[in-house]
Amino acid sequence: MGIATFRHVPFEAAWRTSTVAATAEGIYADRAFDRLPIMADALQDAGCDNADILNHSRSGGLHVRGCWVIDLILGKS
Repeated sequence: MGIATFRHVPFEAAWRTSTVAATAEGIYADRAFDRLPIMADALQDAGCDNADILNHSRSGGLHVRGCWVIDLILGKS
């Protein structure tokens, strides 16, 4: 597994709907990263068209607390 490098990915405030936020909070709290594809669908429904965000959320790789997409949605640094 390669090491991810940090890069700024723009996140539109309009994509942070109540559904997206609640799903991200649940994934984070429960460490239920198998729900990331559900969150990707919610993001897409909210108008997110960022391929990096959507592809990462739908990838089958290992995800852990500190996942950059979850942190981006939840405003964690």
